Amino acid sequence: MSSDRINIKGTSDGLIITLGAGAWPGLIDELEQRLGEKASFFKGGRVGLAVGSRQLTLQELEQMGQTLNRHNVTLWAVESDSPDTQEAAVQLGLETSLGLPVRPAVVPTPAAPVGQGDALLVQRTLRSGQVVHHPGHVVVIGDVNPGAEIRAGGSVVVWGRLRGTVHAGTGGDKNAVVCALQLSPTQLRIGDYITRSPADDTDHEIVPEMASVQNGQIVAEPWK
Repeated sequence: MSSDRINIKGTSDGLIITLGAGAWPGLIDELEQRLGEKASFFKGGRVGLAVGSRQLTLQELEQMGQTLNRHNVTLWAVESDSPDTQEAAVQLGLETSLGLPVRPAVVPTPAAPVGQGDALLVQRTLRSGQVVHHPGHVVVIGDVNPGAEIRAGGSVVVWGRLRGTVHAGTGGDKNAVVCALQLSPTQLRIGDYITRSPADDTDHEIVPEMASVQNGQIVAEPWK
């Protein structure tokens, strides 16, 4: 296989994968093979994708995210010369630059915690395989479905149902909080603390809740 098709290099911001010429299905297959060959090297990393003028659809970017997720790698940015590809990346809550985040800050609302970095607003439901990774707060207007993931350096607010995986305070901030209209995550982390929803919460009253670290454990309370 030609190394010109896929180039992978490490940087201080994470891994950069540059896609060369070739049909999309073949590139995905080759990338999956290379990820599998060096699983320990890629595990836990984050990836910025450089695609040049290649036009990718929302579904193709989702497929890329799912491929990386299978190898415990997170897609955090897509850099492209194509406006359509850039728009698809924005819809998935991804950065569109492989340098420092250039997305303008979202003006915090009363529902969004403030005080730590800029906030990222995602105005859509996150489906299985989709990942949002942001150094500040993350606000989602929509649901976070099982299989979707949010990683935020600050707090996370979901104006909908949170049933996926969420990690707030990824840099170790135990003062971060996670709020949702329905808090039923597959896994919830705040800083270095971790918990899961009960295996059977069918009898659990559905009310807005806020999860925070109290006395060395994650506690969920009514969100008022």
